[in-house]
This record gives sequence, C-alpha cells and structure tokens, in this order.
Amino acid sequence: MENEITSPMRTMQNKITVIEALELSLLGFVLWILISLITIGAPDVELANLLVVFILIEGGLIGSWLIYNLYILLARAGGTIVDVALWITATILTASYTFWAWTILDANRWIVAKLFYRGEAPVEFAWSARSKQVRKAWEAARK
Repeated sequence: MENEITSPMRTMQNKITVIEALELSLLGFVLWILISLITIGAPDVELANLLVVFILIEGGLIGSWLIYNLYILLARAGGTIVDVALWITATILTASYTFWAWTILDANRWIVAKLFYRGEAPVEFAWSARSKQVRKAWEAARK
C-alpha cells in the first residue's frame, strides 16, 4: 500500500468550488481596481464610495455564485422533480421581476415624458411595439 502525500495545491485543484471562489473574488477585485483607476480624481469620489463599490461588486459576484451552488445542491439532493421545480420557480421569479421592472420603468418614462421631456424624438416604451416602430420610422426619416 502506497502512502501518497497530497500537496495543498493538488487538493485545491480537485475542488471546483474553491477555484471558482478564488477566481470570482479575483475577478471582482480586478474590476474594482479598473473602476477605481478610472474614477480616482473625480470630484465626488472618496475612499468610502470606492469601498462601497467594492462590496457591491464582490457581493454581487459571490452572492450569485452562492445562489448558483445552493441551487445545484438542492437539485442534486431532491432529484429530478425538485430540480425542475426550482428551475421553473427561478424562471417565474425572473420573469416576474422583468415584468414589474419594465412596467414601473415604462410608467416612469411616461410621467417624465409628459412633465419634462421636450425633445423632438418620439419616446420608446418596453411594452409598446408601436412606440418602437414610430421611433424606428422617425430615425429612418432623419437619415
């Protein structure tokens, strides 16, 4: 019987979640550095603002990754029925979010257009195919 000693690096390479966590954390850090380099020197940029941006970037990446892994864990433990039920639930929640976000943003755009907008270009709305056609025709006429 051979006594095989495994190195910490080899152990880490066998754990996809560890690799992903490190990769996403590093990716978030690099993105934050790029944003920081672009915004440093701007009048309203302070270290506290950059730290909040860092937390939001890392939280978004790692949070999404944790939800992803939780989904896989639950689907694996629950079998095919749970897997499909979770998939359908996620689809409904995402669709519901999109529906309400677009509805609220369309209402906001309508109010802003009525109260403040004085441009000559027609206003487009997510829920109005006609508004998009009118804008497309307007843009074609201007060329």
